[in-house]
Amino acid sequence: MDPIEQPALKTVPTALLRKRRQLNKERVARAIEKKIQDKKRAGKAKAPFKRAEYFVNEGYRSEMNDKRMSRLKHQVVKIPDSVKILFVMRMANIAGPMPQKVRKILQNMRLIEMNNAVLVQCSENMIEKIRIIEPYVTWGYPSLRSIHDLIFKYGYGEADGVKSALSSNVIIENKFSKEGLLCLEDVVKQIFEAGPHFEMLIEFMYPFKLTPPKGGFRRVKIHFSKNGSWGNRAEKINTVIRKML
Repeated sequence: MDPIEQPALKTVPTALLRKRRQLNKERVARAIEKKIQDKKRAGKAKAPFKRAEYFVNEGYRSEMNDKRMSRLKHQVVKIPDSVKILFVMRMANIAGPMPQKVRKILQNMRLIEMNNAVLVQCSENMIEKIRIIEPYVTWGYPSLRSIHDLIFKYGYGEADGVKSALSSNVIIENKFSKEGLLCLEDVVKQIFEAGPHFEMLIEFMYPFKLTPPKGGFRRVKIHFSKNGSWGNRAEKINTVIRKML
């Protein structure tokens, strides 16, 4: 029987292969160069143009804020001795420029976006900061149940450099076992009691990103004591938290 003839394999000339490799190298080099140039252009991007009215409004806002703070010096905020933790939430995005001092405090407290909320330790220094940013936030005294529900439903932390939902005790055990914290219940208790590991836990956790209540907030430019939205709600802040969970 005659052997079956195998079809001849097609070969690519060596010169053509070299040309393809060279073209690929040039394509990669162009892509890298384009990325470098894009970064340079982004760095040289001009700041957005601001009209004179912007700076006038900014000065007016700063002046009004200074007057408000001078009035507050004569007003004493009485907080029960049993309150150790405060709940602070960004709830107003007033149009126009914001006083620089207000903006800086909001950034330091991580209240950059609407409906962002944080838990902070109650102290004279913290009360002073909150009163400066008060027209942009609502705050009060969270209950143990509110802190529990916030952490279990909206709690996120950084595990291995990745933002992860606090839905498992494994994350807490791996991160804080040396501190004796093994589960989410330990975290809730530590935060509510403002324990020795409070600051470490708050730094580990992301701000709560809450869902606005149905219908949103009303009269956001008026203080809560005058049937508005911003300011100290004391224990009534727990009603707001339940509506947003």
